[in-house]
Amino acid sequence: MRVLLLCAAFAALPAAAAESEPSLPYVTQRSDTVIGLSRRLLVDPAQWREVARFNGLRDPNRIPVGATLRLPLRLLASQPAPARVEQVVGSARVGDAALRSGDSLPEGGTVQTARDGSVVLRLADGSELRLAADSRLRLERARRYPALDHVDSGVGLGAGRVEVRAARAQAGKPGFEVRTPQGVLGVRGTEYRVAVAAGEAALTAGEVLEGAVQFDGGDGPGRLLAAGFGTVIDAQRRVAEPSALLPPPDIRSMPTLHERLVLRFPVVRGDRIKGVRGLVARDREMREVLADNLAEGAELRFTGLDDGDYFLRVRAIDERGLEGRDAMLAFRLKARPEPPAPTAPPPRHVARATQVELAWTQNPEAQAYRLQVAADAGFSRVLSDVPALTGASHVLLGLAPGDYHWRLASVRAGNDQGPWGEPRAFVLRAPPANPPPPRIGDRTLVFAWAAEPGQTFDFQLARDAAFSDLVLERRLEQAEYELPRPPGGVYYMRVRARDADGFQGPFTAPQRFEIIDCLRSGEGECVGSAAGPLRRP
Repeated sequence: MRVLLLCAAFAALPAAAAESEPSLPYVTQRSDTVIGLSRRLLVDPAQWREVARFNGLRDPNRIPVGATLRLPLRLLASQPAPARVEQVVGSARVGDAALRSGDSLPEGGTVQTARDGSVVLRLADGSELRLAADSRLRLERARRYPALDHVDSGVGLGAGRVEVRAARAQAGKPGFEVRTPQGVLGVRGTEYRVAVAAGEAALTAGEVLEGAVQFDGGDGPGRLLAAGFGTVIDAQRRVAEPSALLPPPDIRSMPTLHERLVLRFPVVRGDRIKGVRGLVARDREMREVLADNLAEGAELRFTGLDDGDYFLRVRAIDERGLEGRDAMLAFRLKARPEPPAPTAPPPRHVARATQVELAWTQNPEAQAYRLQVAADAGFSRVLSDVPALTGASHVLLGLAPGDYHWRLASVRAGNDQGPWGEPRAFVLRAPPANPPPPRIGDRTLVFAWAAEPGQTFDFQLARDAAFSDLVLERRLEQAEYELPRPPGGVYYMRVRARDADGFQGPFTAPQRFEIIDCLRSGEGECVGSAAGPLRRP
């Protein structure tokens, strides 16, 4: 009868005390007493009276078998359970000391990541935390309770962002929680993200990816959020109405091969999307995050990465700052050795020639250069492919008139070819034909030469092949010129065409001819024979 009364009394006790502070359950065994349990489980056995009061026991020496006692964590004997630093990328510190992979983080320790840093922590209960760049996190609770087979863990996020994969808590035992300046996010085995924004718009944002998370702000009711939802806790510690997370972004237009040092991923925008976050890591699990960027424009951009294989995790951000579901893209960066920079001829060069000299800068990493010349900008019609040029120039000979495109790649040891550089184009037009000798009349000289429609010409006549002693120089609209017969002597002429589009070609080769100072008749005509005009004595 006494046992039944005790059982009824125990079962009817209020649970307010147990709900007001963290505690662990203990199922009583035969011959258990509160005093005996206190000697075995508490730091100070004399606190058995507080355990009795906490559980509302009328007779601490007579407790029913199979009843559940709540034992406050603050009273229980425990051991330190430091977190392990699994990964450090970039810079992170604990106090004044640099944090390194393999370090331990004790209870009370605070991690601060730099703008280029990220840290992966594994807590003693198996929870994994991924702390983003420019974040501050304190390990508030890290205790092991061996007698009750429990590890109690909790952190405080003062600034920045953390991704949590929390270990599943046993029934009746407190689970992992994240405290922020605005509230508390408590879980029982789940995956979620927490971000703390400082300043005038101070708030906590949380997104649940798996399981469920309890959001408590302290003012007003809390909210239990299922996977696929997120909410914010404002500076007044009010929990807002949850909303569905944005779906994974469309990544079908994103390239999977990058050949330049600046990586560009086009972003597909849509309704509710305020921005996009992209994280780059070498591993699909994102344990080694090397870059974490935001895009509010048309593309995500990254730089400073070595060549290799990577994963991009990208998610959309809504108008409340909540980040949506992830999309994952595997991609490769092969930007090295960098291609040399062309130096000659200049872009879109036009020449009247059958040959052209190509020149470029030299890359110290390169042992050789590969050159391709094509008839089209897409290089589907390659006309020349020279695989191992060791100098910084190359002359192309015997080219027909037409449009040409050329590109270069650096090749280092082991035949490791880097990406192609940006193509350049040049145009070759037929070189000017040398004009025929002039028609020498008794009183005039007539020059004529081949021409193309729309051309204009620069005409020069000189007494020397260097054209330093000019007789005359004219700008002509037609491909001929007539002038009075000059005094006898040796002369040189040349002509330069200017095409209708403004392109100016080279001068023709100097053409030498001789004017004889002839013996003239009374009418002023040159006197001559079949061998030609007679020279004046």
